[in-house]
Amino acid sequence: MGKKRVPLHQNPRGFVDVDPDATNGAQVGVNLRGPDGQILTAAQVINPTGGSSGGPSSIASTIWKLIREVPSNIQKLAALIGAGFAARQSNGDWALRTLQEGTGIDIANPDGDAGNPTIGLEDVANSGTGTLLAVTRDGKGRVTGTRPATITGTASQIGVANGDAAAGLPTISLADLANSGVGAALVKITRDTKGRVSGTQSATTDDLPAGSTNKYFPEAPTDGQQYARQSGAWTVVTASGGGFVPYNIPDGQSFQVPLNQQALFTLPINLGDGSSIVLDGALVEVS
Repeated sequence: MGKKRVPLHQNPRGFVDVDPDATNGAQVGVNLRGPDGQILTAAQVINPTGGSSGGPSSIASTIWKLIREVPSNIQKLAALIGAGFAARQSNGDWALRTLQEGTGIDIANPDGDAGNPTIGLEDVANSGTGTLLAVTRDGKGRVTGTRPATITGTASQIGVANGDAAAGLPTISLADLANSGVGAALVKITRDTKGRVSGTQSATTDDLPAGSTNKYFPEAPTDGQQYARQSGAWTVVTASGGGFVPYNIPDGQSFQVPLNQQALFTLPINLGDGSSIVLDGALVEVS
């Protein structure tokens, strides 16, 4: 039987010659059968089960044998051999890459063949050395700046040993102070519990009780009379070889006439509170 001329669908002016003796066409879901003799559905053709696709629940597969022109990128990817990550080069070629460890970086499974790569910092051994530094950190805790932070003292006040901690822990102490050999003044001081001078005030010998340890001798009164020390205080005495008893003997003082001496007096004599005349010699009244 000769070929028949059949018009094209939606193109009445176009025709195609069909051989009526050719094998009848098959329709998916009607009479198109697979290798097992079962009728194939549209879903089975578009998303075939089994193989490396992972089954019906896997991502839709592309049946490359049904595609006339496979993209060159796909062909190049398919030609790659080995494990790693595909990377397209600037010339259009494809290559497999693996993650490489940098200084201080550990990478497990760098080619991803056995699972996702994991990246971490290497453990660093403690060298046991170092110096004091001031550091600046960013919001992620990374050190973004450093500068020396050596501990220093103040001359003649604070002494510092090993201030940069390079040879061990720094030690801080009070600096030795040379003795100037000069004192400014006699002062009273107040110390706190740490031994620091927290207050000073001018002082005199009146602030020290007289005794066997504190022996100091203030000047005698300058009222014209003769005085001698007696029991830690000044006492009025007569001059050697005679003299005059004063008209007034102040409170608490005593006028003494030594043994074998005489003193002249004229009445009246005013004796103050607690004052006296010690008479070891003789008194001679004069008019």
